[in-house]
Amino acid sequence: MDFNLSDEQQMLTDSARRYVSDRLVTEKRRAASVSEDGHSRQHWSAFAEMGWLALAVPEDAGGVGCSDAEIAILMEELGRGLNTQPYADTAVLGATLIAAADDADTRQSLLNSIASGKCISSLAHVEPQGVSEYETPTLCRALHTENGWTINGTKARVVHAGDASHWLVSACVDDSSGPSMFVVDRGASGAAMARYELVDGTWAADIVFVETPARALIVDPDRAAAALELALDRTIVAFTAAVVGSMEAVMVLTADYLKQRTQFGQPLAKFQALQHRMAEMFIETDQARSMLLQAIAALESGDASRRRRAASGAKALVTRAAYFVTGQGIQLHGGMGITDEYAVSHHYKSTLSFDQRFGDRDFHVARSAGLAVGPI
Repeated sequence: MDFNLSDEQQMLTDSARRYVSDRLVTEKRRAASVSEDGHSRQHWSAFAEMGWLALAVPEDAGGVGCSDAEIAILMEELGRGLNTQPYADTAVLGATLIAAADDADTRQSLLNSIASGKCISSLAHVEPQGVSEYETPTLCRALHTENGWTINGTKARVVHAGDASHWLVSACVDDSSGPSMFVVDRGASGAAMARYELVDGTWAADIVFVETPARALIVDPDRAAAALELALDRTIVAFTAAVVGSMEAVMVLTADYLKQRTQFGQPLAKFQALQHRMAEMFIETDQARSMLLQAIAALESGDASRRRRAASGAKALVTRAAYFVTGQGIQLHGGMGITDEYAVSHHYKSTLSFDQRFGDRDFHVARSAGLAVGPI
């Protein structure tokens, strides 16, 4: 694996870093989180204009067809700015699932909509009895009707559900033991949604489907489990990159604060104990980046077993490291570190949210060791 950035990757890094530093400031991010949409339409349009939404879309569907390395580069920069836009849920998770669609016309139409910014997708897979996307039974049912399909059942903790134009819903067909994947329009009749805010400022919802019409069956039960697992693993690695970026941002914030704040007539950065603490934060961040690079290499290898172990290993280790780095960042900032107006506390909340999405650390430690296999 080449650790040096290509010219194109460096351009992506530079443009994303400029955008984040200029426009994804804490005050604007907080304002977007409490808006009616739950995200910023201006940011989403800008993401589309810069081609970011097309990175994971295959070239034959009008996208760029980039590798997971480019996606990780962008996600790392977005993580520095505490991005709450539904980028990974749509442009990585949604694009990967839709790319596996059986119907060519549906695949082409939806992927084009993602790349152009016209579509925001949200995965509706976890059910009230489930623990995570990897550990949930599929009790939701899909019934064949004269006009297509209808969905009956309940989905819980659907992140960005209220922002989405389409829900990607898992449901069992007839006597199938495994789920199929369907596309349901957010405004479809028979769907009732209860929204709530998560700890990091993003929004989720519980959705009850009662005879809700589905636009299309995109992946049949023979391939849905494998397609969903691949999409989740890619999304975990993308979010892991965002967490590494978040840790880097906390390092910078904390180092700047220690240089500016004085005690006993000298900057806090002069105190050896605090220098040691910053060194420990650096070690954790560097180790997290190494795990991220290993996970990217595993994704690009095409080996499913290696991908599972690496993605889960990265999530487990990076989550632990991020708790340490963001927690120490708060402590070294003192009282101002816990205020809502200062970014360092939001980086901790982002870590907490990531820990609880897509399976917690205990599950991924077991999965990375080959000891945990979810229903999918």
